[in-house]
Amino acid sequence: MTAVLVLLSMQVIGRYALGWSFAWIEEVSRFFFVWAVYFGFVVAAAKDRHIRVSVQIMMLPPLGQKVMLTIADLIWLVFNGIVVWFGSIYIADMFQFPVISQTTGINLVWVQMIVPLGFLLMSIRVIQVMIRRWTDAETTVIDTRLDD
Repeated sequence: MTAVLVLLSMQVIGRYALGWSFAWIEEVSRFFFVWAVYFGFVVAAAKDRHIRVSVQIMMLPPLGQKVMLTIADLIWLVFNGIVVWFGSIYIADMFQFPVISQTTGINLVWVQMIVPLGFLLMSIRVIQVMIRRWTDAETTVIDTRLDD
């Protein structure tokens, strides 16, 4: 996010104060922003802070909460596996048939690679949370509306 802030600040200052502008700055800042969003997903998954409706789960006893959260996480892992699988196929195709960025001239595979990579990293974090949920004394659902 710092890179996005610096690049966009350079673009604004350059355009309005200095009278110059580079088209590649906006495109590169978008690339950095997409990567930052996916890494944010990974951080949220590591802290078990992803979006969920938890009211009905909080009404269950602690063991029921663990079971329901584990079932939900297993479904999430299946979805992540599908995204990683088909995302990897897509990335392999992009290496074989490159799509080149208009302003930077780079192969967009390096930008798109965050999709399977991000979902793979999220899956690792979800597995870690599941293990922690069953081995630690953590017994209640984390309310995602509250800060740590």
